Amino acid sequence: MSVSYREIKLKDNKRVTLEFDLNLNGKRRMFRPKITYVESPRTAAERQERKEKRQLADRMRARLEVDELYATNMLDKGFQCNKDFFEYCKEFIVRKAPHCEMRTYNAMVEKLKTFNKRKKLHCSEINEEFLISFKDYLNSTLNGSTPFNYFKKLKRIIKEATIAKHFKADPCQHLKNIKGISAEKDVLTLEETISLSDTQCSNDNVKRAFLFSCLSGLRFCDVKALVWSNISRDNVLTIVQIKTKEKLVMPLHPNAVDLLGNRKKSGDSLVFNLPTHTGCLKILKKWTSDAEIDKHITWHCSRHTFATSLVFEEVGINTVSSLLGHKDLKQTQIYVRTAELSKTNAINKLPDIFINNTNRANKQSRINGK
Repeated sequence: MSVSYREIKLKDNKRVTLEFDLNLNGKRRMFRPKITYVESPRTAAERQERKEKRQLADRMRARLEVDELYATNMLDKGFQCNKDFFEYCKEFIVRKAPHCEMRTYNAMVEKLKTFNKRKKLHCSEINEEFLISFKDYLNSTLNGSTPFNYFKKLKRIIKEATIAKHFKADPCQHLKNIKGISAEKDVLTLEETISLSDTQCSNDNVKRAFLFSCLSGLRFCDVKALVWSNISRDNVLTIVQIKTKEKLVMPLHPNAVDLLGNRKKSGDSLVFNLPTHTGCLKILKKWTSDAEIDKHITWHCSRHTFATSLVFEEVGINTVSSLLGHKDLKQTQIYVRTAELSKTNAINKLPDIFINNTNRANKQSRINGK
């Protein structure tokens, strides 16, 4: 049986606790035996304490490697079912959540707090019945694929918490998470995009970056992190997407190049100096309102606008998928459906003058016949 241990920083940022990691019968298990000491000792007493605690940990590791019964008993003692789950979620988001997904994780936790109606939620209170109720709550209060995405994030956290011995068994393991039908996203028409371009915005960086996203399809996290070294002298954009870790290479439209502004000497300089995502949304809301656009426009709508515009121009779905940096064509199909719906809506908006004229002609013919 392989056994190792590592230091985990405590909240005071001064002391650490040891977490043991062992492979028992092919399964990875973890526990913390409450061995703590000062991470960077300054006094002789602190140095001695650290030495003794590490020696104790080494003895425990040696015994765990050869004594399976001892290991099982230590694991049973190591469960921390009274851990506040909200506190663990906070720790998980800081340690393991991808930067571009932090907002979704935090939104899910807030939804869980609203559902729980109490400030604390002990891990021992979370069981399959609780999770089914929360899943139903998500489906009844949210639309499209959001319930699926939130529950997926929750399952990810619970899986980690189970490994960390806050659950004896994963309460999610028998629960299926079925993806709902995505709600149709608002996209900007060409006329609305031009209207935004002609409308003054309180933050020029936000204006240029959003319009740039409409012409490139970059996500907010990617456009916020965009630096000049990502753009070659012949205006080809090359990035590693933050969300997917996939490389994306695409030539830029001349209008997109114009929105970049003057190239900085340092390749590490940001192309757009943007506020937080929340700050950008506030500016975007006021800007679209001033442009008299009666739609719920978020930053991600710029990506939808880019993709839908390509589909309207009959660009092949494989090319659209490549430009968006998608791994799967199923993701790109969303924009095909959006474009088709927009076409249908456009047809339905045609005036009925032709029908009325036909009806009048038929009526006049019947009158003349009489």
